[in-house]
Amino acid sequence: MHEKIKEEKKELNSIPKCKNKTIFYISLICIITILSRICCIINTVIWSKLIKPYKFSNNLLCEEKNGESFLWNILKCFSYWDGEYFLRLSLNGTEYNYEQNHAFFPTLPLIIIYIKRILTKYCIYERTNCVIYILIMLVVNNLFFLIASIGIYVYSLIHFRNENYDIDEFKISSGKEHNCYYSYKINNVKESYRFSFFISILYAFSLGNIHASSFYNESIFSCFSIWGFNFLQLCLSSKKRGEKKNYIYEILCILCFATCSCFRSNGILFLIPVFFFNIQSCVFFQKYLQEVPNKEKGKCETIITFKHFNNKYKLLTFIFHWMKALIEAIIIILPFVIFQLYAYNLYCTEGNELLKEENKKFYVFFFNLFKDPNKYINIWNNKKSLLINRPWCNNIFPFIYNYIQYKYWDVQIFKSLFSPNVNILYSAPVYFISFHCIYTFIKNNKSSYNKLSLLNNHLWGGVIHLFVLSFYILLCAHTEIILRLIISCPMFYLHYGYLLRYFEKWNYLLFINLLYFFVGPALFGTYIAWT
Repeated sequence: MHEKIKEEKKELNSIPKCKNKTIFYISLICIITILSRICCIINTVIWSKLIKPYKFSNNLLCEEKNGESFLWNILKCFSYWDGEYFLRLSLNGTEYNYEQNHAFFPTLPLIIIYIKRILTKYCIYERTNCVIYILIMLVVNNLFFLIASIGIYVYSLIHFRNENYDIDEFKISSGKEHNCYYSYKINNVKESYRFSFFISILYAFSLGNIHASSFYNESIFSCFSIWGFNFLQLCLSSKKRGEKKNYIYEILCILCFATCSCFRSNGILFLIPVFFFNIQSCVFFQKYLQEVPNKEKGKCETIITFKHFNNKYKLLTFIFHWMKALIEAIIIILPFVIFQLYAYNLYCTEGNELLKEENKKFYVFFFNLFKDPNKYINIWNNKKSLLINRPWCNNIFPFIYNYIQYKYWDVQIFKSLFSPNVNILYSAPVYFISFHCIYTFIKNNKSSYNKLSLLNNHLWGGVIHLFVLSFYILLCAHTEIILRLIISCPMFYLHYGYLLRYFEKWNYLLFINLLYFFVGPALFGTYIAWT
């Protein structure tokens, strides 16, 4: 007994030293992530030189002048596949000349355009547009990927903080041990730091790593996604402790998720974790979970439910809470709606031609929209006779995105069932890990007294977000894109890293991971696959 107390004291005394190692771990993460990016870039360039791609459309976009053909020939491989569309938008100043281009959001090109403008003011020697755009993209995307790698490290630490409530003692309460799947093997502070470091390195060598260093928006999207989840977890943790700063974390979370919606349409899926966060932070829900296990025999749960609302203050608090949740949802989907509104005004209205010409570029439309919103928002009052004959213009919600995904990009419901593709074979490991995560989570978080208690787990929103994203892509979209979209799901890497580190039977996944890390850039840089 005396020796056990000594060991506990020794463990507690080592905690400050572990905390001091955070800077060391983050520094190491930065170094390893930068090395992984350099490796990815060199690998892509080498293979693009060894095997000549069959497609040369990028050369039509970018004329080789000023003696920079050598640099362009090296860098152009990073603008293959979807990157070509983002490069075209950058060159056009976010002017959408073709309907199919609306599958790609203008935020990344806008960032690159404005950075280029700043640089050209201070640089004496100005390179050609294509070269400077790709160079800026490489710096920006790799920088955000680095921040995302640090975010994964923080995400894991926050999880253990929420799971154990007191990081200074780091002990799991006996009532929670059977539900803490990710704490079975991690029962002390030192191991939590080591594990967090491990999954951040795993993230640095992710399956779809080439897309984080090419002309795609996955890198920035993933960075804001991961930090949005981090702020969401910190907010829940602060609420449990009764700290006032939880509102700051909540605001930062919503801003991160709204920023994600500026880059990709699947940003609206962040409504899922925000919805479950609002359930978990709802006073009524917490009261309900406390009273149901202790209710008297024969007492109806409906009585418990409505007893809470006898107090007017509690009723008003409940209403304001969900009004706040509604505002948060609107903020998250607003960027997506604005982009759809831009397409509607571009294709579906016949008005002043000079005005339409002026609004061809998205950023011009964006500023004009906020100057005079009534001119653009009232779309349902347009007479159908004045509408240009586009199939989607007369829909109740005239959004272009669903139409172009179906018409131009072959995205449709149950696509993988009716049109199976061989690409699902090399993306299968990601789907397997994703669904294994969901199955394991539900299996290890059962409650004998109240099934709704599952909703109170701080990881539940992330798990459902992972499920919806994976299930939708598997059934409706090109199955291989899960390789790049999965880097925005920290829950995936928490589960993936846990399997690799603590269960030897999953070690083959590490081999697949390393194989994809080297094969992906080679296939991408030669225009063979890995889109």
